[in-house]
Amino acid sequence: MKKLLPVLILFSLFQFSSYSQSPVVQEIINKTNIDSLMYFVKELSGEVQTIIGGAPYTIQSRNKNQPSNDKAADYIKQKLEGYGIAAYDQWWSGTGRNVYGVQTGTTYPNQKYIICAHYDDMPSGLTAPGADDNGSGTAAVLEAARIFSQYNSDYTIVYALFDEEEQGLVGSSYFAQQAYNNGDSILGVINMDMIAWDSNNDYIAEIHTKPIGNSVQLANHMVAVNTDYNIGAVLQIMNPGSTASDHSSFWNYGYSANMLIERYFGGDFNLYYHTVNDLIQYFNATYFLKLSQVSYGTLAELAGTDEIIPVELISFYAIPSSECIELRWATATELNNLGFEIERAVDRNVFSTIGFIMGNGTTSETSNYLFSDSPDLNGKHLLTYRLKQTDYNGTFSYSKAITVEYGTPEKFVLNQNYPNPFNPATRITYAVAKDVYVTLKVYDFLGREIKTLVDEVKAAGSYDLIFDVGNLPSGTYFYSLRAGDFVSTKKMMLVK
Repeated sequence: MKKLLPVLILFSLFQFSSYSQSPVVQEIINKTNIDSLMYFVKELSGEVQTIIGGAPYTIQSRNKNQPSNDKAADYIKQKLEGYGIAAYDQWWSGTGRNVYGVQTGTTYPNQKYIICAHYDDMPSGLTAPGADDNGSGTAAVLEAARIFSQYNSDYTIVYALFDEEEQGLVGSSYFAQQAYNNGDSILGVINMDMIAWDSNNDYIAEIHTKPIGNSVQLANHMVAVNTDYNIGAVLQIMNPGSTASDHSSFWNYGYSANMLIERYFGGDFNLYYHTVNDLIQYFNATYFLKLSQVSYGTLAELAGTDEIIPVELISFYAIPSSECIELRWATATELNNLGFEIERAVDRNVFSTIGFIMGNGTTSETSNYLFSDSPDLNGKHLLTYRLKQTDYNGTFSYSKAITVEYGTPEKFVLNQNYPNPFNPATRITYAVAKDVYVTLKVYDFLGREIKTLVDEVKAAGSYDLIFDVGNLPSGTYFYSLRAGDFVSTKKMMLVK
């Protein structure tokens, strides 16, 4: 942050509300983790050692003239990529390097919201921790990437970390100019610069804006989010605001942009600004958390992450055995998922709830679930199962129903393996109707025997096993069950 004296100060305290509360926005706000924020700052300011490119490293200074500044850029890029976000370098000189990540919108991919900060710091010595200026803003952008990477958004989100802000907004000026030259549609920029100093615990922060584009409306929106979601910051709008940080670079090209900062004009500015004592030990952690939450709530509403996305169920199947029914299912993504009620109907009668499995809330990663049912039933029965998936807000939906036989099987059966195609292992289930000698063998495409999985007498019942391919190459394979006069063969695909 470059410190400039104000020319004119106009501020107002708004009690303004234009959006109804969204459970997804609230969830994003709640996911903001102060421990995560603080640890990012510790790594960026050399308080703790980190791992960069697989090797331990301590970032002692993020001044443009120190080699550890480029290491900090490597660290930022590594973090973004670790969250599954496409990350890029933007060089404009031998030392000047912006790092940014792009999370493409699902509905309006060419229209963007930017959340940003500068990662370089002052002074120019070998030791320049820059915890507040601007490790705090950089950490907040990384925390945004950690959280928002778990969600889809209508609009593209750009996580931008600028270099050489301290030399006159060099990195952000280059970025904004390139965006303008490319005709980029940037709908709003939230710049976070020094957001962790609050020496008197009054939680007052400033939003610096200017009547350029929709900047003033964006400032009002930030105030509304703070109010609507009871975050608890006290936000003062400065209009016209300071031009001494990266948001100003976007104003120069007509883009809507604002800066969120501690009391830059208001008299409670960091006493250790641009010194070797700009350390994390002077942070107000609660204040840091609140300002981060204001930014995330605003971004969540504007970027369109406020719609409930159904849980995507990609598989649901049952594996019967002589002792239980093993239910397995998997989801590709989950959003706001409280969990699953397991319902069962016996011989096609009314469904009843037999158990509950907690969901994973919100995740973009594949999740696998297991539930074992041991029915207290005599004889043979048809069992039908379904899942009732419930969101935190009380809405629910049902999966398709699956039916299995429980008890002594009436016939011999060889089921299709699951998953198929597979790598490196797959499950094979079968049933035998009476005590009999059973063989189950695997063959390659040319009919050569690869492996014997079963070669013994089996009592009447249902069975399952796991076939692990080991070092077998990709291709088509067959598995064949022989039980007395019963013979059945099915095909499976190994894809490595």
